Amino acid sequence: MFKKVLALVLGLSMMLSIAACGKKVEVPSKSDVKKAAAEEYDMDFKVDSEEISKDQKEAEWVLISKDGSLEVTVTWNAKNPEEFEFDAEEHPEATETEPVAVTETSETSETTTEATTAATTAASETSAAGSETSGSDTAATTPVDPSGKTYVNFDEMNFYVNGQKFTLGKTTLQQMIDAGVPFDSEDLQNAGNNVKSNSESETFRIVIGDYYYARVYFMNDTEDGKAAKDCFVHEISFSIKDEQSVISFDFPLNLTIDQLKANSGEPTEEPFHYEDGDYISDTFRYTHESERYFNDSCYQFDFQKGQLDSVRLTYIP
Repeated sequence: MFKKVLALVLGLSMMLSIAACGKKVEVPSKSDVKKAAAEEYDMDFKVDSEEISKDQKEAEWVLISKDGSLEVTVTWNAKNPEEFEFDAEEHPEATETEPVAVTETSETSETTTEATTAATTAASETSAAGSETSGSDTAATTPVDPSGKTYVNFDEMNFYVNGQKFTLGKTTLQQMIDAGVPFDSEDLQNAGNNVKSNSESETFRIVIGDYYYARVYFMNDTEDGKAAKDCFVHEISFSIKDEQSVISFDFPLNLTIDQLKANSGEPTEEPFHYEDGDYISDTFRYTHESERYFNDSCYQFDFQKGQLDSVRLTYIP
């Protein structure tokens, strides 16, 4: 079974916009490609092969999903640098939902896992005990209702994990780790990896349930390299597919199109509407111009049949 789709690459925003002080189009990194594919198919991939033309105007990657069930060929052309073309082939014979286990091969990984578990427990206890004293630590079991505030707020782009507030452009990865955010243990091993100047980190997944994650990315907006753990969170993407109490925002997750427009007005960009039989989708993007980079900060709301299906919040300085 083959599926071919041409998608706008929001994941390329960092590759294009964070090329500070220059507008040269560069070939996307493997990290950019994996991120775009992960958001297109809602699963994680590894790069099987990469081919880049000598003039660096065309590139092709072959990705394999971590469970082996999907092979995706991704192509890119400098004429349309903000687009990827995906060509997917399913492999139904692959092992179904093989768990991504964290193998404790060293004292370091064992210590990281134990420390994260302990921090998560402590954070949960702290959140419960401090609910009377901190208005920002609203319980995530009920979506935050800001009561009179607009859902789109570029001055404070918040999200909540187990009731604890984190803010794009302010909170670092280390602060989230210290707060006990339930990151995938495999991803935590990359917290010390270097993030190049004016670049974005690889994906860090917040575990919501079995094979269910919110994805966050961290940005280094300085002129020197920096460890991922010291970079601020600049993007979170989240698909709403199961009942959960881990992730919430300053808007309800059962938000409708009419409720969004009544609260925050018409989107900055023209809404994208698509219909194919019973499938009906709408995308609303509210943007705020960046002072330093090509792309802008953005709230993106994706709806299916008028109900919120996924969200993406991106902060660009």
